[in-house]
Amino acid sequence: MSEFGVPMNLDLVQKLEEKIDQLLARNHQLAEECRNLRAGHHDLLAERERFRAELDRILGKLDQFDREGS
Repeated sequence: MSEFGVPMNLDLVQKLEEKIDQLLARNHQLAEECRNLRAGHHDLLAERERFRAELDRILGKLDQFDREGS
């Protein structure tokens, strides 16, 4: 009996503790996955900026070529 006069079910308490442990482990796993995805996203943004700069450089050369040809 608990201090409140209710019988304690240790199996239920242990199952609850196991579920909490599973949830904490899953939360940790998801947090790690989130960190990895953010790092990958940052890399993709940097690559997009490099691509944009290269494209702007090429377009600038084409524009200069077009002006010289006119």
